[in-house]
Amino acid sequence: MPLLTQYRSFFISPFGEVSVTDELNSFLTSHRIVNVEKRLIDGERGTGWLFLVEFGSDVKNQTSAQRVDYRDILTAQEYALFDTLRALRKELAEKQGLPVYAVFTNEHLAGMVKKKAASPKDLAALPGVGEARVKQYGGQFLNAIAEYTRRGQESPQDPGGAGETGCLPL
Repeated sequence: MPLLTQYRSFFISPFGEVSVTDELNSFLTSHRIVNVEKRLIDGERGTGWLFLVEFGSDVKNQTSAQRVDYRDILTAQEYALFDTLRALRKELAEKQGLPVYAVFTNEHLAGMVKKKAASPKDLAALPGVGEARVKQYGGQFLNAIAEYTRRGQESPQDPGGAGETGCLPL
């Protein structure tokens, strides 16, 4: 689902109304926040904090926000790779204090899996993935895809003779 990036600013004076702080907090909890910048300024309204909030909203021509179950779209093997990429995305987002979709969306991850992305050019060809994302995260995701593919090719179908039950013979 495409997002339209928008901006809103809030000025909070240390001596001002609590309602402005409440308004900012309410806004942050009710929108898909992409980034927040905070600066201490001394301007005509006095000294205070200026918050510039970058947020995303769904493009209006979408009729409904339906969730996609990628288990229905991807094969079991593709979904396993998709799940591996989601774990990597979550780890990176947590380290940077970002929402996961700011790294890559589920749609981006599914596209990487379906197209068998193997180069930065493959990632850049995905709708909504720009050069900045490719530079910042592309190498890690391409490495994860290559590692997953390599492990899949090296693993025997029945490791250790465990049989269908997964139990080792006595």
